[in-house]
Amino acid sequence: MVAEPRTWVDVEDAVRAWAREALPDLEGRVFFGANNDAAMPQVVLSRITGPDDRCLIQFDVWADTKAAAAQLAAALATALDALGRYTHDATLLHGARVEGVRWLPDEESDTPRYVVEATFTASATG
Repeated sequence: MVAEPRTWVDVEDAVRAWAREALPDLEGRVFFGANNDAAMPQVVLSRITGPDDRCLIQFDVWADTKAAAAQLAAALATALDALGRYTHDATLLHGARVEGVRWLPDEESDTPRYVVEATFTASATG
């Protein structure tokens, strides 16, 4: 049995673009790595595992207080549940499923953080 070839895409880039639009109060503070020069709150995303059609993304939701981080994590989870179709460059996000939301403050700095994990389904647009 031979699998059909497919075009792999940059899921993380599309997810970051979507998150920047879905969470306008962050004023674009959605990054691929922590940005110590940026104001709080901010979101850091990373691809954990899976192919494009079952891609697990972790969002680290940072804020100055636990309450602010919780509110932003809830807003993110709500936006993820509402995601229908979103196109960025040559990537189509078909939707997302929230896998979990958990409290996980930074061990060293005790900075408030929630972790939101979601599985995305993505493909090439063409």
